Amino acid sequence: MKKIFIIIITFVIISLPYILINHSTNKESNKNENIQNSIDNKTNQVNPPIAFSYEFNPHVISKEYVTLYGKEIEEVFYSFCDAVLNGESKFKCDSKEQFHIVLSIARVCLPIASQYVDKDKIYVENGIGYISYKIDRDELLMNVNKFKEKVTNIISSSVPYKEDDFIIAMELLTAVANKDEFDENGLSLDNALKWQPYRAIMDNEGICQEIAGEYIYYLLQVGINATTCSGLSKDKEFAHEWVVIELEGEHYHIDPTFTIDHKNSLAFFCLDDMMRERYGDFDMENLSYADSSKINYKIQNEKFKELWGAELYTIDHEKRKINMTIFYSGENKEYNY
Repeated sequence: MKKIFIIIITFVIISLPYILINHSTNKESNKNENIQNSIDNKTNQVNPPIAFSYEFNPHVISKEYVTLYGKEIEEVFYSFCDAVLNGESKFKCDSKEQFHIVLSIARVCLPIASQYVDKDKIYVENGIGYISYKIDRDELLMNVNKFKEKVTNIISSSVPYKEDDFIIAMELLTAVANKDEFDENGLSLDNALKWQPYRAIMDNEGICQEIAGEYIYYLLQVGINATTCSGLSKDKEFAHEWVVIELEGEHYHIDPTFTIDHKNSLAFFCLDDMMRERYGDFDMENLSYADSSKINYKIQNEKFKELWGAELYTIDHEKRKINMTIFYSGENKEYNY
């Protein structure tokens, strides 16, 4: 019995270092496994999207107008914006020519001005531009409040979360396409010269230059640069206006008017020149950007090519992906962003 006890003690003494080493190894292994699990959990954890906060901005202008008319036009235009939105009759302005430039910019950068400023009665004296309105001041201010409220409601209801600019642009495009109807009766030349983006914003209908201008104004309001682009079909029978947007220094074509016929699609979202030409057979060598032939963009980036086939789409903001149903095939695809 004594011999057996000695053998057991000897075995325990000999085995003890191995037991301690193995225990330590297992403990370290478990620790590493717990750390890895913690890392994996953090990696897989989805951060909830942040709510988008919007407040009406009285001062917005497309970069292209500043390029065309110089940095000083920005200050003059903002002075004009303040005057109109407050129902005032004077603003800083150097010449009647500059006044007309400001009015042309206002078509898409302050649509309410194009509706109520009487262009036939404006004048400039001693560096001051004098504004005449088609309605009295009380009615103007009432309509200004309605305009601000409408713009705020459209943007706030269509952009729920703080997102990448292209997602916000996508949401605003769908909002315009779903709220507006194309006015077939407005296509005559007389009406084309009369109708302004203000009508599309307030009355939910319009022709291409009204709908494009409306969309541009919303984009500018949320800090995304955009401007008008217009051109003729190659057979010279079809004139059209759409939007050129700037995203991360690159330019893309977006056609909100064409999107009205495919209200929840991305077929006309962030196109390159080739796809823009394809949809409408436009003469791409003679386009007008920001109502001028002095600006010319070569748009060749196909970054959003995967989206063009989307007949329907939804955005999963938590998982940062777009779920798409593809035209004709009905296939479901995902676009991760």
